Amino acid sequence: MAKRKLVLANNPLLSGPKLDERGRSSIPYRELALDSIVRDPNQPRVHFDQEKLQELAESIKTYGVLSPLIVRPHTENRFQLVAGERRLRASALAGLKSVPVIISRDDDSTGERTLAVQLVENLQRADLTPLERAHAIGALKETYELSVRQVAEKLGVSKSMVQRSLDILDLPDDLLNALRQGAAESKVLLLAKIEDQEIRESYLKDLDTLTRSQIKRDLDSELNKENSKKVISLSPEDRRLVEEIQEAVGLKVRLIRNGQNASAGKVSIDFYSDEDLQELFRKLVS
Repeated sequence: MAKRKLVLANNPLLSGPKLDERGRSSIPYRELALDSIVRDPNQPRVHFDQEKLQELAESIKTYGVLSPLIVRPHTENRFQLVAGERRLRASALAGLKSVPVIISRDDDSTGERTLAVQLVENLQRADLTPLERAHAIGALKETYELSVRQVAEKLGVSKSMVQRSLDILDLPDDLLNALRQGAAESKVLLLAKIEDQEIRESYLKDLDTLTRSQIKRDLDSELNKENSKKVISLSPEDRRLVEEIQEAVGLKVRLIRNGQNASAGKVSIDFYSDEDLQELFRKLVS
């Protein structure tokens, strides 16, 4: 049986009953003291915008916590947070002593589902940074030995989105630093095609003013003879083929042409687990 996707919009355990429906809801909603809630050390989100937290705190002062937090039993009289870190922090800023919660009693001894729920919550709000998302998806995949397809199914996202996040983990330090400083993910991944660090640095200096299409046009330009030898240059057709193969197999694909015989070369496919390899084999022989 196929595993169900964790979809935020239709999952009552993630959205919770409306404020005026809690008294008659069959969902196990209750109030918990803030000091009885323990944060999950594996929470994928690391940075929180203090200004936005303060705005949420002001809203909570006026309207209360409209969407319950998700917790699970931890130790005696203590509960571990599964989803709702931002609401928990804002509630503390607002001076609340207790918050509404839903207690999840699903068997999750490995923590796999908990991490998936946390990722879904943050991905739906789109406020994880690209690096936070990449590290969290990488941790989910490697810790529980999941294939790219399985990660995508658990999070309700495309395989290409998962693969793109995994690709971020392989970026050189200068591009990782650019991401940390807020550079656009799409531009940074495009610059990853450039082998020469000095050329990358020249683009990084002007990255705020350059559009993605400008960078792509530069990389594709056959007129840039001096830099063409230093750029991993694939033709538009080669890139299209790589993207289609990558989408089909859900794994990172590399195409390298033979310098002396351009009609020959090699295609390499990265896999991250035995299950990835077996799934790839099934696709190739089917």
